[in-house]
Amino acid sequence: MPSKITILSGGTATNELVPLFKRLSPNNNISYILPILDNGGSTSEIVRFIGGPAIGDIRSRLTRLIPSHQESLRKLLSFRLSSDPQLAKHQWNEIVEGTHELWIGINSSTKEIFRAFFVHLHVELLKRSKHQISNKNKQFRYELANVGNLFLTGARLFIGSLDSAIELFCKLADIDSSVEVLPCINTNFTYHISALLENGLIITGQSQISHPSDNHQNYPPPIHTTRPSTPHHVDAADYVHVPINEVELSKRSSYGSFVSSDEEESGNVPQYTHPELKKSQLHFSKLDNIEPLLSPIKRIFYVSPYGEEICPTAHSKVSSTIANTDTLIYSIGSLMTSIVPIIILKGIGKAIAHNESKKKILLLNGCLDRETFGMTAVDFIKVIVQLAEYSTGGTTTSDWNKYITHLVYTKECKIKVDLPLLMSRGIRCVEVDKLDNTDYFNLKDLETVLTRII
Repeated sequence: MPSKITILSGGTATNELVPLFKRLSPNNNISYILPILDNGGSTSEIVRFIGGPAIGDIRSRLTRLIPSHQESLRKLLSFRLSSDPQLAKHQWNEIVEGTHELWIGINSSTKEIFRAFFVHLHVELLKRSKHQISNKNKQFRYELANVGNLFLTGARLFIGSLDSAIELFCKLADIDSSVEVLPCINTNFTYHISALLENGLIITGQSQISHPSDNHQNYPPPIHTTRPSTPHHVDAADYVHVPINEVELSKRSSYGSFVSSDEEESGNVPQYTHPELKKSQLHFSKLDNIEPLLSPIKRIFYVSPYGEEICPTAHSKVSSTIANTDTLIYSIGSLMTSIVPIIILKGIGKAIAHNESKKKILLLNGCLDRETFGMTAVDFIKVIVQLAEYSTGGTTTSDWNKYITHLVYTKECKIKVDLPLLMSRGIRCVEVDKLDNTDYFNLKDLETVLTRII
């Protein structure tokens, strides 16, 4: 019977493994489960102006899955507009009008289907724009916008469903129907996460945690800017509706009103948004030399637009897919901002633990990043195990192999791997060659190891 493989991951890092995963499943029976928290780059501008779930990681995976005979569509849906605002807007207008050279090679009927959603989005952008030249926050910034992101947004707005927009993308691009790309939450609204650090500081926003914008390198912010003490000069009755971890009081006209009427947004954009989430992450950085956080991350949690903690439930299809898979792979990439936001959703821990014969493989990164600085392989596993238990509402188990059965890591890995301890917990540890002078897996050797495990 064909092996069903499910991969938990973020966007960029795992993209390089997509061809490998395809070869692992003869019938291409693969499901990719991704977070919807990517508030960096062009996605952050869509979320700011339009609202709705962040679809950057999903679009990134979808474009990687487009088959070679649809290369023209791949180029269109991977294209990023210019960093120059005027040129970017000109490029977008040409795409909407159907005159851009990217349309060459795409048959006319397919072209008109795509254009219909681009036009729909274009109209929405015009409707929401205030045309105030002096206030750029009232206008959509086209620079660096990804065309695939814009298509998914237009389709979601028109159909009213992110799942359906993804399905349409797959059909039009002729992506193999046995491959699924699933958002971890089924929603039309925006979700964000915060990180509570060991020293008590809080950072709000996925990009702010992992890859802050160049103009916001002073992260994390001082705690008094994100969680001010309760003011003593106001009556308690006046303060009852004010979020506890909240905004600068001096910027409010009254404690019962979060925004003035001219600041209200329409559609899925909340009338009030936490100040940290309003900061532009359009020009974020993914350089490896970003300094580590001032303190280790104590925990990750979802927050409302007000910055208050919430506990979302996983997409039912995601829970079902994880529960019934033969092999679950925690892929490479950001542990705290890609894997953890999936695991902490209600229903995920129970789904992972379902079926004792299931292989549960952690692909350990070759080195540490800003979020995991100072952690060992044991720490990685503890985070996954503890949060999987947390999502079930239970207490931390001593049976780590309930959630992870195999650890796959590179030779001379820069992350310490305590083999005796992990093996005593029932976790099988497998070493893989790495590419010379890098911290990356040798993909040929990784494929051999994963094939043997599966």
